[in-house]
Amino acid sequence: MKRLPHNRAQSKDPPQRDSTSVAGMDRWRPWCLGGLCALFVARPLFPSEATAIRGDGLTVVMLWLALAALWLLGAIGRARLALRFGWTDAALVILIVLHTIAAIWAASRGSPRPAINMLWEWVAFGLSFLLARQLLVGQRETRMLVAAMIALAVALSGDGLYQYLYEMPATRAEYQRNPDKALRDAGLWFEKDTPSRKLFEYRLQSKEPFATFALPNSLAGFLAPWLVVGVGIWVGGLSAMSPLRRRLFRTGAALCLILVAACLLLTKSRSAYLATLLGLILAGLFCRGRAVRIGWKTPLAATGVLAALVAAAIALGGLDREVLSEAGKSLGYRLQYWHATVRMILDYPLLGCGPGHFRDHYTRYKLPEASEEISDPHNFLLEVWATAGTPAMLALVALLVCFAYEVLRDRREQLRPSHAAPDEFVAAAGPDRPVFVIGGMTAGFLLAFPLGWMADAPAGWGIWLVGLPLAALTLALFYPWADTGQLPKSLPAIGLLALLVNLLAAGGIGFPGVAGTLWMLMAVGLNTSAPTQSRLLPQWAGLAGLAATVLLAVGCYVTAYGPVLQSQTALRAAARDPVRAGQLLQSAAMADPLSAEPWIHLSTLTFTQWRATNAQTALDQFDLCMANALELAPRSSPIWLEAGDRYWEVANKTAAPEANRWKTKALTAYRHAVELYPSNAAARAKFAIALDATGDGAGADEEASRALELDRLTPHLDKKLPDELRKRLLRKKSGRN
Repeated sequence: MKRLPHNRAQSKDPPQRDSTSVAGMDRWRPWCLGGLCALFVARPLFPSEATAIRGDGLTVVMLWLALAALWLLGAIGRARLALRFGWTDAALVILIVLHTIAAIWAASRGSPRPAINMLWEWVAFGLSFLLARQLLVGQRETRMLVAAMIALAVALSGDGLYQYLYEMPATRAEYQRNPDKALRDAGLWFEKDTPSRKLFEYRLQSKEPFATFALPNSLAGFLAPWLVVGVGIWVGGLSAMSPLRRRLFRTGAALCLILVAACLLLTKSRSAYLATLLGLILAGLFCRGRAVRIGWKTPLAATGVLAALVAAAIALGGLDREVLSEAGKSLGYRLQYWHATVRMILDYPLLGCGPGHFRDHYTRYKLPEASEEISDPHNFLLEVWATAGTPAMLALVALLVCFAYEVLRDRREQLRPSHAAPDEFVAAAGPDRPVFVIGGMTAGFLLAFPLGWMADAPAGWGIWLVGLPLAALTLALFYPWADTGQLPKSLPAIGLLALLVNLLAAGGIGFPGVAGTLWMLMAVGLNTSAPTQSRLLPQWAGLAGLAATVLLAVGCYVTAYGPVLQSQTALRAAARDPVRAGQLLQSAAMADPLSAEPWIHLSTLTFTQWRATNAQTALDQFDLCMANALELAPRSSPIWLEAGDRYWEVANKTAAPEANRWKTKALTAYRHAVELYPSNAAARAKFAIALDATGDGAGADEEASRALELDRLTPHLDKKLPDELRKRLLRKKSGRN
């Protein structure tokens, strides 16, 4: 491996540019750059919070692999492959390798499908960072990509405001007119006056916008860093522009950023508020050019705008006292999550519980007073630590330390005189091509449409009717800055810091729609603030990289993309065609033998058929389907609890001695459900009733007492025992006593 000389004085002979190499890189790079932008733009336009379960993002993973292969194809015929690769890049590669090892271990011991899905998502994270490092070369195209992401933030903000002002009130009104019909249309059903239905209705009254994300906190996590970056540009990125252009830009950009700030306020994400405030302070301190003077009018105007936004949000009912008064309770919930997560880490210190497995393992450690069964610990460091183990967490810390060191080192070197020649990597990359970034953003919006419809929750019409025009307008307003402005060197790092502060309390480093911003800002920060010396690799290295990428693509297709796509297609067809549901669900199970989901649906279908016909064939099929579901999701307490309920129902409708076999199966299922979720009052109550019916009075009393104690401890309505079940336990205890 050779390094390209950073300073011509270090080399005896001036570096020679290989015309074949230059032509090869120039031929492929602009198109790859457009693809890079398209994928960064497309991913936040459809939900990414459930990607571990259903693999909605695997199509994008395959596209990242295809983009990497396309870029490496340009290496064929080159005498040397120039590569940007430093300590930060090495730390990321180590992190991905350790995460992959943890995922493979988890797939072999627990639920394979979530672990494998998350394995490939993290491979895509690594590719997105490494490709951005190589493809973002020119200053104008880098600024244009930043402008495209700010435009995307404006588009999502417009969609969020459309939801808040029109879509969500219309949904609530429709539910109030006919609740049962609204639930059926949404593919849901909750019995009247049950805790689950009351919880659903409570959440339906929530007014926080979420745009194309599943959660308002995820939307806030995306908006916060780009609002900080936008304000940093407004403050310190315009010194090279003419006065007229500067005034026009500041007026238009201010309106766009106010839109983002308004949507961010309505999410009620306190962690995002804090992260944004910190980012804005740092942007004002470190991104303002020496020639820029900010008098008292600008802070006063900003304060006035913020006050007006807060007043408008309060008037519309989007903000209330609970944003402040409930802050302590929200922090208390997070302390509960973190306490349980630390206990989990102590039990799985080396490889973690497994990527995609956090929810199933968390219930074992969940405190009785905790609020919900979370899918991540709401802290990005604890999430990596708990799911991938201590070595992976240390690799993540090393990654962040290396990045910080590179950025801070560059700030020190700015104060020293430099005689360095232009980076040969930049010279070999060809001309600056911002037009390909614009084309990539357009392609990203177009790509998001089919990708969204392939997912379970496609974006609503607001992103196309409101968001897309706003994105086009924003990009037009930011074009003068991208063309002739400046990107303050510290700004990407400040935006990244704001995102990390938010992720410390909100979590979501495994959500591709949020995590994409993290890896992009890190790559842009390294490229603009601390350009790593390029390395010259021999020709065979490019060929080896291409071969490895092709093997990864084949591996992703065989283990994830192909099976998941076929299985999910069959599952959706089964939901639309009840007549052929059984056949389609069987096809889904055969297409993806690593997924428990088809077997869960099949167990429900065959159990319903047994209820209707009392046929032994249907009962045998149900038993087989439930056994397969439990084998593929062995640590899922809800599935074990559902199995116990159904086995117990079969036992009560079956004559002895066969009934005893089903009672034994029910007791085993209930025991597993309780072991995997000790603080679940309902599971312990059902276990107590089953133990009492089979003659274990002492065990029944113990479980009943514990169930009633858990019911007393939890302050959450949906975690309390139903009244009838609570009264039944009390009657049994009083009768025995």
